[in-house]
Amino acid sequence: MAFILGLALLSTAGAEELDTRAFVPHPVAGHPVFEMRVGVDRIDTEHPVVCGEITPLPWLSVEGCGTGSGFLHQGTEPEMAHFRTRGRLWGIDHKRSELDLLVGAGFAEIQVDKDEGGFKFGKAKDPDPIEAAGAEASIGTKGRFWVDKGGKTYISGDINVGAAFIPAAPEVMGGGKKVLPFAAMSVGFGF
Repeated sequence: MAFILGLALLSTAGAEELDTRAFVPHPVAGHPVFEMRVGVDRIDTEHPVVCGEITPLPWLSVEGCGTGSGFLHQGTEPEMAHFRTRGRLWGIDHKRSELDLLVGAGFAEIQVDKDEGGFKFGKAKDPDPIEAAGAEASIGTKGRFWVDKGGKTYISGDINVGAAFIPAAPEVMGGGKKVLPFAAMSVGFGF
């Protein structure tokens, strides 16, 4: 992913010498609004992680990431899904590219079999639980490269790391800890 983003940035370096006009992104709402990404998460699954992100304010977004178990597919492999808000701590813009540092807070859900409806917070109540949820915190970085001349659409790369505190995780996972670290990498597009 970093290689692809690096190539995209390098390919524009030569074009910048030919075109002396400044490029200013002009997204629909004055800032990015919607983004879809695909990538990998810390748990190996047969399915990629899909992230959807809505940005109501330039510095605040709401994001959901997971394999789509129970919705996009009916898989029974382990999964960790994330539902969080993210705030922009710092950002830098340079012509067609942007780089942001983001912090996030929300909740995560783990499951080891077919997804059931809803979320199960707290201690496990079932004798053989297959899913549980708890609070999470994260930090990440996101890069954007505006691809059209009008500055309305972009490609993006996102790296996010953090930890979730899920009280029932040892029962669901068959041992282990209540604090589950995670790392995810995804690429996609937005407007």
